[in-house]
Amino acid sequence: MGAKYTHKCNKCGYSVSTSGPWEFYRDSEGNRKFFGHPSPNSEEARQSGIQGLFGNLYCPKCDKVFDLVLDEYKKPTFNKIDMWLGRCESTDKYNQEDAVKCPICGNTDLILKPLENEEIVCPRCGKGKLVGKMDWGS
Repeated sequence: MGAKYTHKCNKCGYSVSTSGPWEFYRDSEGNRKFFGHPSPNSEEARQSGIQGLFGNLYCPKCDKVFDLVLDEYKKPTFNKIDMWLGRCESTDKYNQEDAVKCPICGNTDLILKPLENEEIVCPRCGKGKLVGKMDWGS
C-alpha cells in the first residue's frame, strides 16, 4: 500500500516529500525495476513477480531523500496478499535491523511516513519541527 507524504517545517515552511513502499522486480540482468502499482506495468514485471519493496526515504541528518530498497525476498512472489501480510521470506541482509540506512552517513533513523510521538528538528531553520501528513495513498 504505497503512499506519498509531505513533511513540512511549522516555522519556516521548508518541506520534503517521501513515498512508498512500492513493489519492484529484477530484470534478467539483476537491475531493480518498478513493478507497477497496484498492478504490473509490463509483461516482464508480471512474469518476474515482485522481488521486494522500495521507497523514497528522508535522512534528517543529511537532509536528503534516497531511493532505497526496504525489503528484498529470497524468491519473487506472485501474490500481493502474501507480500502485504509479511509471508514472504526476506533475504539475510533485510533480516537485520540496520539493513536500511542512509548511503551517505549510515543513519538508520530514516523517515518514510509521519512519525507519531517523535519530532524532527527542521534541518534548515533549526527552530521548527517537521510535521508530516499523507498526501495520498493507493
